[in-house]
Amino acid sequence: MSGRLCKQPGSIVLALAILVSATCTNAFAQADGVGKTEDMVMRFTTRIEFGKDVGQNFGSLFEVPTADGRFVIGAGFVGVYNSYYRTDRYAVQFFVRPTSGEREFSSERLPRMHNRTGTYMFDYDGKLYAYSYEDKPLRRWDEATETWETDPPRVDSRMRLGDGVLRFGSGNAYYNEQPLLGKPEPEDSSYHRFYYAHGHLVFYHTYWPDRGGYRLYEADAKGFTKLYACPWQPDSGEPIDISQAIVLTLPCIGETPFAYGQLGTDVLTCSNIGGLYLFDGEAWKTLVEPNIGVSYQIYSMLNFYDRLLMGQYPTGLLIEFDGENVTLLEGWPPRMEGVSSSAREAQTTTIYGGDVFVGVWPWSELWRYNQDAGEWSFVQRMFTHPEITDETTHPYEKECVALELVSNWWGQRATSLVSVGDSLYVSTSTKGPGEWKPEYEFVGDDKWKEYGTVHRLKTPGHLSASLQWQDGPMELQFVISGDELRIMQDGKELGSAKLGAELAAAIATAGGPADVKWGSGVFGQFAGAALDGSVEPAAAAGP
Repeated sequence: MSGRLCKQPGSIVLALAILVSATCTNAFAQADGVGKTEDMVMRFTTRIEFGKDVGQNFGSLFEVPTADGRFVIGAGFVGVYNSYYRTDRYAVQFFVRPTSGEREFSSERLPRMHNRTGTYMFDYDGKLYAYSYEDKPLRRWDEATETWETDPPRVDSRMRLGDGVLRFGSGNAYYNEQPLLGKPEPEDSSYHRFYYAHGHLVFYHTYWPDRGGYRLYEADAKGFTKLYACPWQPDSGEPIDISQAIVLTLPCIGETPFAYGQLGTDVLTCSNIGGLYLFDGEAWKTLVEPNIGVSYQIYSMLNFYDRLLMGQYPTGLLIEFDGENVTLLEGWPPRMEGVSSSAREAQTTTIYGGDVFVGVWPWSELWRYNQDAGEWSFVQRMFTHPEITDETTHPYEKECVALELVSNWWGQRATSLVSVGDSLYVSTSTKGPGEWKPEYEFVGDDKWKEYGTVHRLKTPGHLSASLQWQDGPMELQFVISGDELRIMQDGKELGSAKLGAELAAAIATAGGPADVKWGSGVFGQFAGAALDGSVEPAAAAGP
């Protein structure tokens, strides 16, 4: 069975050939070292040419149910931005998702890396990085030694872009360490919160002369916040011409974002006072007006099939944007029984094992959504204390008030959700990373050390691996062999993960693929110019 999907020219050229077989020749097994012939279940071989990288989220390569309907198999690139960090765009995921929605997870705490009460994480080139905002050394997790390396090479605020690196910092953007922007005007204004997508560098420009509270814009001389979309591509060899920027003056001075996202070729950002803005490549549009007196913040944006999901405060729910409408999704995710429905925040989202995961403040709830079953499942609470209650909105609220702290200071965040290899890593924090002091005896006896902790969760059926950029075509192989998932690039293994005996046996008897969907799936629409696909043996007809 074969298929073709064609899209607009000028982004990615992708030729995808998928070969699936229940048995393989001995020569095949020996040539690539996959394993014994009788162990081979499926092999998906793809030929990809990225073409020009202009910062787009690459989306899905394929998604296909098995003939017996028990599993969905897919591959693609998760597009997510969580509280200041964008997932590495070259990290490709390969998954086997049970359509029943039933999954079991193992969970363990990694060794602590510092004595702060908060940790944030991101991935870069196949590695997990973490740090606390007030504890400057960056850490990198060493899987082999099960320890945190201190002060590895700085890779925060960086994104791989083609064969180079785009870095954000000190009020500027740098491509291969060459600055792209001059100094902003007026001199005491600043460029901040950078994002690169679809050939435009997007950022906020704020002039706030008295640093007072948020207020409505009157005139540039009295202060402003503006949104810029600057056309630029890495092969230009030139810095950005700021005069070519497409600029939107925002209604309020001081607006700043926690997340960015994409849907198709549109770029979205939401400010901390609720202004939701869209750039369509030619102009800015306001989807939701900001309101200084009403809480409305977006902390996460995630591509999911044909929608962009956004994690919101204070509902703790996801909002979807379908290209036309912005809709609050009631019950997405549910609320843990026994806690308040007020001041909830869906701070983090991601895709792992083909399912959506959401981390919710203030009780650090972790939820999972399975598309096939259409159901949410509670995974776990990331803290063991205090006992849940709906008498207060936040954990330890009464204790904080008694100490004249901000009442929600010891609330419980799930700050980051990052997939590396076969695992999903979850980090935690207080409202803001800080230090434990003796007066915080209510979180004494080392209970406070659950803040700033990194948890590692695992379930069979997931593998993430980081691609290495190369000009021209590359070959990727997605292999199910015996009890393993494997991803290979041009014959070199990028990563592997155990399926476990039970899942491996079920897949081996699943009857092969059916109803192949080329270029669409859980990671969103394929962001390329062309996609060809074929599968052998021929896919079974769908119902």
